[in-house]
Amino acid sequence: MQDKTVYTYGGTSDCGYGREVNEDFFDFVVLSDTTLFALVADGAGSKQNGLGLQPAVVAASEITEAVRRLYACDPEMFLAHPAEMLLEAVNVANRVVGAFKVANEELYSGFGVCLSCCLVYENSKFCFAHCGNSRIHLLRLQSDGSSRIIQLTQDHTKAAQLMQEDVIKGEEYYSHPARYVFTSGIGIAATPEIQTYSGQLRKGDILLLTTDGVHYAIRPEAMGDIVLQAGNLSAATKGLTDGARMLKMEDNATAALVFVHKD
Repeated sequence: MQDKTVYTYGGTSDCGYGREVNEDFFDFVVLSDTTLFALVADGAGSKQNGLGLQPAVVAASEITEAVRRLYACDPEMFLAHPAEMLLEAVNVANRVVGAFKVANEELYSGFGVCLSCCLVYENSKFCFAHCGNSRIHLLRLQSDGSSRIIQLTQDHTKAAQLMQEDVIKGEEYYSHPARYVFTSGIGIAATPEIQTYSGQLRKGDILLLTTDGVHYAIRPEAMGDIVLQAGNLSAATKGLTDGARMLKMEDNATAALVFVHKD
């Protein structure tokens, strides 16, 4: 758990049940004491290249470096147009991952990354960029003491398309094989669909970023309960990854949280 800004943040990444290699990755970048960048990435194709090269780390490194560079160039401009800045950073990563595949199709054809990243700034604002089936949720306490968890991102999968077309229902999504058939992602499409959104946060809000190894195993309401019942953010993220492992979810599991301090 870190508290170097006006926010508290932390994350946990677990290899997961039945897995030997962790292809997930998360990172935080402190741009100023009121500006924090958070990212989770879920990669594929590291085994195929035989070099131990992790596409999630490659993509995340390119994005965080671009974010640092763009912010350092002109912080005011960056925060005035955060969606455009995040789009540029994600597109840089897509070009780099795509270059591996073009350079050597045999080694890198399986490279792909689902990624969600979020900028939290000026104490109460946020903006995210997202592609694939990683997710960002907003966990908010209500005035009556109850909590509400809202999925902010849209899954870019064939199963999500089937839901939109009313071919399958909500709970069917989590057992449908097309939930792993991606319609967007870094290295997955030459011009990936990248969802962006900007919004306002309240004091006490929590942003939860997860890879599918967590949210395909644990439903949103249960994720919210785990977070709120934990003693701190480190226990919360570990509780989520441990829960996925206990449910024998055969996937890497990563969770990252950003807490907006109350007055």
